[in-house]
Amino acid sequence: MATIAEFSIPADDFPLGHIFESLPDVTIEIERVVPTEDAILPYFWVRNVSVERVRETLEARGALQSFAVVDDLGTQGLFRANWDANVEGVLTGIVDAELTLLSATGTQEEWIFEFRAEDTDRIAAFQQYCTTHDIDIELSRLHAVGGRNGTNQYSLTPEQREALLLAYNEGYYETPPQTNLAELAEKLGIARQSFTDRLRRGYKNLLGDTLAH
Repeated sequence: MATIAEFSIPADDFPLGHIFESLPDVTIEIERVVPTEDAILPYFWVRNVSVERVRETLEARGALQSFAVVDDLGTQGLFRANWDANVEGVLTGIVDAELTLLSATGTQEEWIFEFRAEDTDRIAAFQQYCTTHDIDIELSRLHAVGGRNGTNQYSLTPEQREALLLAYNEGYYETPPQTNLAELAEKLGIARQSFTDRLRRGYKNLLGDTLAH
């Protein structure tokens, strides 16, 4: 069954991440496409900065084999990129797993990728590739297209569901709270910030599939 998955990775784990070092306030959006070896995510927008400054940054760092400005709209521009296919990285993992890119947005904090795959095996293959190549990736959303199942309701990952239920069962939402984030994180053996991130992403998925939906 077709599956939708959302992943996040640190900004510098993606080839364009170096842009944020010089231009921390920009947002990068990659055009939706089915990646192939001949066309790996060829088009991307850079927003909130002049196109000339982006051009200078790309030329200085040489992260791409080549690039061209397709549209110059002043404080945002559309670029076409030619990637180095011989460099192993997250782009190779996307192509090898035959994922369809639905959306990809990068900021100074992180990249958020949303993919569609023919089945969960392709998602698992992508995760395995990233693990093997030391790419710090986190699955934040996973659901089957056209329906839900009993083990993954509301597009929650198992980790998000575990965190939300633990917080509920331990009385975190009571007034006054009967526990705190540090204690909950300790029960799962993870950092407080990691537990907080799981709750935040879990809230987002619940709201997206209930109130917002």
